[in-house]
Amino acid sequence: MPIELTVPAVFNSIGDHSYAVLLGAMLLAGVGVPLPGELTLGFTGYLVYTGQVDLMPAIAATTAGDLLGAVFSYGVGYFARTRVVAQYLYFFLPAEAKLAKLTCWLNRYGIAALMIGRLLPVIRGGIPLTAGFVRMNARLYLTGSLISSAVWCSAIISLSLGLGHNWQQLSGLATNAGLAAAGLIIIIFAGGYMLRRL
Repeated sequence: MPIELTVPAVFNSIGDHSYAVLLGAMLLAGVGVPLPGELTLGFTGYLVYTGQVDLMPAIAATTAGDLLGAVFSYGVGYFARTRVVAQYLYFFLPAEAKLAKLTCWLNRYGIAALMIGRLLPVIRGGIPLTAGFVRMNARLYLTGSLISSAVWCSAIISLSLGLGHNWQQLSGLATNAGLAAAGLIIIIFAGGYMLRRL
């Protein structure tokens, strides 16, 4: 069964557990299971459109699932560096001096890069693992991930809600929405940087 049909089939069989399944589906997408988060969010918008779920609880459930998946992937990257990669694949690691510089840079500026990357469909899945690997500051990571997850889930669900029965046309719009949101974040951070320089 094509995945475009699998997601609706699953949701049609869950009855009163819609929000738990939404959370679980986004969590699985966040940890790398081949279940596109955009597809789950798109169908969520359709469920809101048809009155099967409410908008705000749906956004809260999908945001929580996306955030939990991102936290899990961050943890995998964080611990894999010391327990697996360092022992068996140490030749893939950058030099300690270079890694220290990268970690310092990411801890200082990384929240902008994190938020932008997590709003781009093509690369958003790889951001948490990378952030964990370079030991990005956990508080910054959680803050950036929470904001980007909330923006991403809200935007895609709202777009799908607007499409109604045509929610499957969402794929191209999701990419454009991600690019627009990422561009807005760049403008905000650039403006803040310029104001501090004045």
